[in-house]
Amino acid sequence: MQVKDKFFEKTKLIILILFFSQHLNAENFYDKIFNYNNGLKNTSANFIQTNLNHIQEGVIFFGDGRIKINYNNPEKLTIILSNKKGVYINHELQESEFFVTKKSYIKNFFDIIHNKNYLKKISIEEVFDQIVINEETYLENTFYTIRLVYENDPITLRRLEIISSEEKIQMGFFNHKKENIFDKNFFSMIDPYLQQGN
Repeated sequence: MQVKDKFFEKTKLIILILFFSQHLNAENFYDKIFNYNNGLKNTSANFIQTNLNHIQEGVIFFGDGRIKINYNNPEKLTIILSNKKGVYINHELQESEFFVTKKSYIKNFFDIIHNKNYLKKISIEEVFDQIVINEETYLENTFYTIRLVYENDPITLRRLEIISSEEKIQMGFFNHKKENIFDKNFFSMIDPYLQQGN
């Protein structure tokens, strides 16, 4: 009987150690990703975006609470985002359109990037040499999956996917660069063409 009890005690200890090490590993992933995301401020990356048969290229800039996306090819467009609002600028038509982001998947993306407590509530897994974050949300009668894929060593944001039954948007990031501190107007949401008309 004592041999059996000792076996169970050892088994419990091994299970406890495995559970604790997995918990530490998960904590390390969350901390690693949050610290990396926090360090994205004042950086940029080139991207290629695909959406069904449509391909766009450009540069994304990460600021303090804002993101600016400049599309260079095939059209010249700019999108500036915060967790509450955004602006879409079509440079060829010289038109701007403002929109609310706080009830869209953009808000989820901002929470993943900037909110450590939110990040700890979502699924993070290591898949080969990548760290994958999956977040599911239901907006306006549509389920969306937001997926961020990071290269693990060194940690680098490589891909953003937004998937629904109607669309799949994928942005692949490369050529990451540290920028000088951006000018205060760089992320401004003021309509640039409205100012020119005055």
